[in-house]
Amino acid sequence: MGTSGTSPWDEAAIEGLIAPFMRTLAQPTSLSALQYDLNAGVPDRASLPAAELAEAAARALRDDPAGALTYGGNQGYEPLRAWIAERHCEEGLAAGPDSVTLCSGSAHAIDNIAAAFLGPGDAAVVGAPTYPGAIRAFRARGARLIDVPQDALGLRPDALLDALARVDGPPPKLLYLIPSYDNPSGSTMPLERREDLLRIAGEHRLLIVEDDAYAGLDLDGPAPPSLFSLAGGRGVMYVGTASKTVATGLRVGWIVAAPEVIRQLVFARLDNGASPFVHRTVLEYLRGGGYDEHVERLRAIYRERRDAAVETAREAFGDLVSFEPPGGGFYLWLHLGQGLEAGSFAREAAARGVAVTPGPLYFANGGGERNVRLAWPALPPDELRDAIARLGEAAAAAAS
Repeated sequence: MGTSGTSPWDEAAIEGLIAPFMRTLAQPTSLSALQYDLNAGVPDRASLPAAELAEAAARALRDDPAGALTYGGNQGYEPLRAWIAERHCEEGLAAGPDSVTLCSGSAHAIDNIAAAFLGPGDAAVVGAPTYPGAIRAFRARGARLIDVPQDALGLRPDALLDALARVDGPPPKLLYLIPSYDNPSGSTMPLERREDLLRIAGEHRLLIVEDDAYAGLDLDGPAPPSLFSLAGGRGVMYVGTASKTVATGLRVGWIVAAPEVIRQLVFARLDNGASPFVHRTVLEYLRGGGYDEHVERLRAIYRERRDAAVETAREAFGDLVSFEPPGGGFYLWLHLGQGLEAGSFAREAAARGVAVTPGPLYFANGGGERNVRLAWPALPPDELRDAIARLGEAAAAAAS
């Protein structure tokens, strides 16, 4: 059965066969084996509603085993779509299940949008910085990325206008934004800026992709209304997820948009839809009546951890590092002072058992050498304080 000689399928041979776009993609973030992982944006494990989800899964299988265990269609389980639409109706919108499609997490939702609307040579606008999963999804479709600077209030409307005026080639199709609790910067756009960006997008026929992955995780009061609600449900594709408020392992996300947009997104799907069993389990859990109380508990947990991270960072970094405390979400975005660089800071942090994410990962066209992202929700306050104190030592060592 064996053959002599070297296999033709070594690593170099495989590398020679991969699609060209693969060479344009940055590595995704991943969990770290270091003692303290401030790299991955994952929820607190102790707060996962495991018992409630187990009961919900049992009910889903008991009530309709065949429906739970067979194909469910590309758009996803209609009763769960109706529940999501009803939540958006609370914002004053007349949305129904035909305005929702279910995906395997928000990253898959963004990829679904890219598949439907972007091809080689098309352009999309992203923030600088922004979520690297969106950069990867858009680049994988051959799109050109136009990056627009952000400030402490999110993507700058004046910079967007400047970028659009300088476009060389076909105008961009999509504008990707995280208006509330941005990843990685933690910024939240005020109402006036949201309205300005909606106006600019309308004038330039830009479809907005609104990623609201951290919806509900308000730590200092609610965020302004979503772009989707401000736009009356037109011209905006709203991306939501159960990952941050229920469990990442469920891989349940969704897109809410005008029905004619949803039809195109469903047509672009090649995966035969996400899991009907998981969709039914999630709906059983949401209908169980404990979801809102669970999210309120998460807010209390994350508020305590955010406060511990901010307080310790101020003490540990001194004048070496600056940052804006986030009003919600998962992240602290560090601005490194003169003499500090993200790569050397991350190496010094790793030497002290702390994983962080260097800033360049969050920029489509270069930048971020003096930025670092910290994710704080997964660690209890005492561990956070120890981890960030070590980062203070890392900053001092990298600056010397």
